[in-house]
Amino acid sequence: MGPHRSGPVALVLALLVAAGGACSGDDDRTSPTSVGSTSGASEPTARPDADQLEDSIAEYADLVGSMDSIRAVVVADGGGVVLEQYRSSGPGTYWDVQSVTKSVVSTLIGIALEEGLIDGLDARLASLLPARADSMTQAEATTTLRELLTMTAGLPPGDEWPGPAFTQRPDWVGAILASRGDDPVGSFSYSNGTTHLLAAILQEAVGTTVLDYARSRLFDPLGIDTRPALQELDWRAPLGEITATLEAADFAWPLDPQGVSTGWWGLRLRPLDMVRLGQLFLAGGRWEGRQLVPEDWVEAATSSQVELEDDGEGYGYQWWTTTADGAEAFLAVGWGGQMIEVVPDRDLVVVTTTEVALDDPASRGVDSEVLASLVEYAVVAQYPDD
Repeated sequence: MGPHRSGPVALVLALLVAAGGACSGDDDRTSPTSVGSTSGASEPTARPDADQLEDSIAEYADLVGSMDSIRAVVVADGGGVVLEQYRSSGPGTYWDVQSVTKSVVSTLIGIALEEGLIDGLDARLASLLPARADSMTQAEATTTLRELLTMTAGLPPGDEWPGPAFTQRPDWVGAILASRGDDPVGSFSYSNGTTHLLAAILQEAVGTTVLDYARSRLFDPLGIDTRPALQELDWRAPLGEITATLEAADFAWPLDPQGVSTGWWGLRLRPLDMVRLGQLFLAGGRWEGRQLVPEDWVEAATSSQVELEDDGEGYGYQWWTTTADGAEAFLAVGWGGQMIEVVPDRDLVVVTTTEVALDDPASRGVDSEVLASLVEYAVVAQYPDD
C-alpha cells in the first residue's frame, strides 16, 4: 500500500532524467488554476512550468505504457497550482480516495488532542472506548492510541479482497476487536481495522460524527465542499450495488452500521481538495493565517515513527514517509494510486487519482512502483533542490 521507489522502472527513469530528454505527449491538458513563479526556462535552477511538466509526464507514459487508469495529476508549489492534468475526468470529479481517508482521520485526531478532547497518545483503548471496555481482552484494553496511529497495535493486516472481513459483520468495531489474536504489539502491520477503531475513538471523544467534526475543523476552513454528503449505504447489498451507489455520489463519507464514519476508506474528494490538504501540511498546518492543525502534530505525524524494510521508507501517524529524488517526502496513499505527496524541501505537492473498481479485481489502478516513479522522476526531479 505504501510508496515503493526501487526496481527496473526507477532505474530506467533515472537514466532518462540524467539524459535530460523530453518529448511531447497527447494527454488531455487544462490550464493551471494558479501558476507559480519561475526564474526562466533557460536557467538550470528554474522551476518548471506546466508545459515542461506535461512533457515529462508524457515521456514517462510513453516508456512504461501503464498509465491508462490515471485520471488526474495535479502539481502545486508555493506559488499555487502549476499543473492540472485530467484524463476522462475533470476538476469537479469526486474520487474515492481509498486509504487517503486514514491520513485525514489522523489529522482530526491531532486536532482533538490539541483541544483536550483526547487525553494523549498514551491513552489506552479501554478509556478511549469505555462502552467496549468490559468485552476487551487485557491486550486490547491496554493498547495505546500511539500504537493504533503507528499500526503497531497487533491487529491483523487488512489486505482482504474485496474488502475487510469485519464489514461482513453487523458490529464492525466489535468484529475488529474480536479479530485481535496473539500478534505482538510493537511490530508494524498495516490494518484497515486499526484506522476504523481510530474513527470510533474520535467520534467517542468529540460527540459527533467524524464528518461533522471534520467540517468544522478542517473541510469548511479549507473550502472543501462536503454538502450534500452521501453517508448511508446498505452494507447488506451486493458489492457491485454498494460500489455503484458510492460512485454515483459526489462528496461522500459513509457510516458503518453503528453510525461510525468509515475510518480506513470511503471518503470522496476532488483532486484540488486533496491539493489543499497537501498544501496545509506543507505549511505546517496553517491556512490563510489560521493554525488549523497543530504544527507539532504535522511534524510528528509525517515523521517516521516506525522504520520499514524498504530503504528510506517509514510510517508516521497514518502517513507514509519516503524520499523522492533525494529529498524527504511524506504521503497519504490510497489503493490503486490515490495519493497526496508532499516534498517540503522542493516546496511541492503532487496529487494523483486513478480509476479503480472495488468489485473488479482486474481494475486495480496503477502499480505503486510505477506511480512512485512517475512522481519522483517526471515531477519531483524537475524541481531544483533548494
